[in-house]
Amino acid sequence: MGEWINPEDFTAAFRLTTVKHANEFIDKGIVKFNTPQSWADYYKEHGAGRGDAYEGVIAFCGLFDVERIIELKREYESSILLNAKRRPIITNAFKNRLLFKDKRSLQLPCFCLYIMKNSLFDAPDSAGKHRASAIIPATYFRDFSDNALPADVEKLPAEDQPALIVISNFEEFKARLYKALNGLGVENNEILLGRVGYFDFEKYGSDGWIDFGQKYPQELLVKNMRFKDQSEARVIINTRRSDTIKRLHDNVLELGNMSDIAQVSNSYLYKGIRVEATLNVYEK
Repeated sequence: MGEWINPEDFTAAFRLTTVKHANEFIDKGIVKFNTPQSWADYYKEHGAGRGDAYEGVIAFCGLFDVERIIELKREYESSILLNAKRRPIITNAFKNRLLFKDKRSLQLPCFCLYIMKNSLFDAPDSAGKHRASAIIPATYFRDFSDNALPADVEKLPAEDQPALIVISNFEEFKARLYKALNGLGVENNEILLGRVGYFDFEKYGSDGWIDFGQKYPQELLVKNMRFKDQSEARVIINTRRSDTIKRLHDNVLELGNMSDIAQVSNSYLYKGIRVEATLNVYEK
């Protein structure tokens, strides 16, 4: 097999939602931003999946590691960022760890997508046209349905059942999204579109510590390896304007009809799916 020059590049993007919201997306391009704090709160009721207690984590250490706690507080609370103001660090205990987060990051509007990276496909060993397949694992679909069984999903009202949006032209979707955000007064330099990086939070044991060393708000692109199957990209609105943040918290964004660049599968893909594609491969 060959190797991809840019394994992190992607073509299509997916989003799991409900039948109702999927239809709204196709018809009107309805996009709803959420916050990292909402996903941390979701964990408390539903566990890991859509929820994640570590959302927005900058660093963590043992709950009783006094030396490390003092060191991390000194490092981040004295950082000179954003008009020389100190970072508004908050800490919360999770199991046997103390998590360090930036209060501002937790409230930033975010929109998440699954991206189908080149690395999901085996790289052909020659140039030309090739058929290839990739597996999107069951965990991705189950996580976003709170691990519900198919029999339980079938009992839900039709509009509340799972649906998968497939965005086949991501660049056009991005252009429409940016245009709509610009219409709200959001500048392009305030839109952070980034791929999530996945790290082993247990690498140094349950009492170990990790400082991710991210500058605000790049910590929103850090997640535990447990979520790697979600292959996530995030659109983060990095603005200090409270009116813009409130507008995106309280309202949806309308991009216009998306039927020319997106399709919907109204089904609960409990066992995962195999995606087949025709690839035009070029040698470097």
